[in-house]
Amino acid sequence: MAVAELTARRALVTPDRIRAFLEPRSIAIVGASNSSSWAINLMNSLRLGGGVDKLCFVHPKYPELFGHRTVATLRDLAEPVDMAYIMVGPGRVIEILEDAAAAGIHNAVVLAAGYGEAGEEGQLRQFELQRAAEELDITIMGPNTIGFINGTLGIAPWAVASHYAPVAGPVSAVFESGSISRATYEFAQAHAVGVSTWASLGNSAVMNTLDVLDYLVGDESTKSIALFLETVRDPDRFIEVAHRALEAGKPIVAYKAGRSEEGMRSAMAHTGAMATNDAVVDAAFKQAGIVRVESLEELVSTVGLLGYTDRRPRGRRMGVVTSSGGGCNVIADLASNHDLPLPEWQQDTVDRLREMLPPFASTLNPLDTTGFGHARERPRHTKAEDDLMEIAAEDSGIDFMFTMMTPLPPVKPSDPVFIESRMEIIGQIAKASPVPIFFSSNTALDVHEYPRDLLQNNGIYLLPGVDLAMSSIGYMMRWIDQSESILGREGSLELPLSESASVPAGTWDEASGRDLLEAAGVPMVPARLVTTADDAARAVAEMGGPVAMKVCSRDIPHKSDVGGVVLGVTDADAARSAFGRIIRSSTTNVPGADIRGVLVSPMREPGLELLVGVTVDPTFGPVLTVALGGIWVETLKDSSIRVLPVVASDIVEMLNELKGSALLKGARGTAAVDLDALSESILAISRAALSLGGQLEALEVNPLRISNGVVESLDVLVSTIDATEADSDDH
Repeated sequence: MAVAELTARRALVTPDRIRAFLEPRSIAIVGASNSSSWAINLMNSLRLGGGVDKLCFVHPKYPELFGHRTVATLRDLAEPVDMAYIMVGPGRVIEILEDAAAAGIHNAVVLAAGYGEAGEEGQLRQFELQRAAEELDITIMGPNTIGFINGTLGIAPWAVASHYAPVAGPVSAVFESGSISRATYEFAQAHAVGVSTWASLGNSAVMNTLDVLDYLVGDESTKSIALFLETVRDPDRFIEVAHRALEAGKPIVAYKAGRSEEGMRSAMAHTGAMATNDAVVDAAFKQAGIVRVESLEELVSTVGLLGYTDRRPRGRRMGVVTSSGGGCNVIADLASNHDLPLPEWQQDTVDRLREMLPPFASTLNPLDTTGFGHARERPRHTKAEDDLMEIAAEDSGIDFMFTMMTPLPPVKPSDPVFIESRMEIIGQIAKASPVPIFFSSNTALDVHEYPRDLLQNNGIYLLPGVDLAMSSIGYMMRWIDQSESILGREGSLELPLSESASVPAGTWDEASGRDLLEAAGVPMVPARLVTTADDAARAVAEMGGPVAMKVCSRDIPHKSDVGGVVLGVTDADAARSAFGRIIRSSTTNVPGADIRGVLVSPMREPGLELLVGVTVDPTFGPVLTVALGGIWVETLKDSSIRVLPVVASDIVEMLNELKGSALLKGARGTAAVDLDALSESILAISRAALSLGGQLEALEVNPLRISNGVVESLDVLVSTIDATEADSDDH
């Protein structure tokens, strides 16, 4: 997108324009009919919301719709409205926008499909829609959208069936799919997750996910943000806005569609946008401080937990009290899956618990209150698990408390004193507790209006079932860990200040690749480029030990395949012979190859080997991969990925993520690797790759060898693209 076009679009989607868009008190509905399910659903949603003061209907055919008199066009309105909700086919949308501009309307929701998702013709139609919006100064949500809900103000221009009046709350969500936004909204409302903004953006011709996310970072009503993404556009801005959300203490929880190749193809077909490698998406989200979940239910449950939780745990140690022995078993299994340790209670806690429990009861963590506690008389309106939870929450060995709450009555009972008093006491216990307390239902049952009010009035968020509760708490802890790591990061993430001059395109010979790495400060095994057999003999004599000899040619990247490598050369005569064999074999197997000579370098003892590579992702750009090298690359498929640039502490984290990280830490009596020194070497490799700028295609060091505390690069492969091609990619 050209700079002028980007500037024109951005002017329509500033945070102030988005705020005004989401707060329409008067709406003109264009193209509706009394028999249209879209229109019927829209009217029902607006009625349930109750926050829109004025509705107008525009239709040249019908004099009245839904009990309202109509006007033929938007130009016939007596005064401007805040928004036009356009329900006509794609062929008439621009005409309606022109009417809107003439009527002084600057916001529009476009329901129609048939744009960017509909091939070249649809993409052209979407481009024309964007240009029209820019020329007419109209902010558009859509096309191919169902609209949005402003739960804070009760404004719901939302053209799908709604069953609940919007419940206001701290969670906002942005979706790139209308049907998914509708389904997750219903799940959220059924489980008492109140919303601030819930938006379905469709094809994002004008307003896109990042525009709304940018607004939500500064929205006082929003405490946590859910994203449903099919593609990631403008990755630099995406990461920048995510970091600002992190600094503002607003967690972002994302479901990114397209983990499989089939899912990627489906996402591309739906949006018309490019998909990207899923492992790279994982890495980018981690670096941006975004928690990626595995299901839509986890998306809602986790963003709800983070939105309603003002006090967050300082660690992962969990204390559990519940009235179900079976529940204890389930929780223990799930806690292990999500790295939530269950420490033993401190002795003073055990002593206090025993005062409340029968002699036969155990005092394990998780703690089963046993049936005995239910029959015991109490001085206040509580159950056994409430009293024991209050005691256990003071244990000095835990970071937070968790309990499963027994089912709440779906409607107000004839005598509500006990339940209402109990919920008030539980709320007070949670507020006074020295650690956060998290609650869940046993299973993901709907929360009806009466229990929802009981929970909200007493400051309690009820996680929907123990399975989702454990995964959501695990994700919360992941967000806390990521936040601390990113916000506490030392060092600069800036790109190199200077880039290499334009270089020839294609695969480099190894000597040129070595020069690039050495200039960046990468430790290299010594090597000499020789062009004659006598030069090879002198090199071996001077190196004083067995050497490796390798053909040096940009046309022969895989040297062993063509007989271009000889190992274990020990003397001058063997060196002359090896030189001749390498040149003959290479020229025979690759006729016309441009051969610079032969690289001679000393052989090294066996050591731990890593593969370090930098490739270019079509969405996120240069990506660093670190993996166990040598024979382990294909055997274990053990790697860690980050989007560049990174700092040394990021690389230490990558090394610790490897399944084989124990090998780096001295497993089976071997010496531990200096991870800081190793990470600096890998960082230097990444700097070398970035110095190639837009011409970088790939850079691979395999192996990067570690032995006796020495880190050396033994082999490097570099490939670049033409400078003119790189310039075209940048624009």
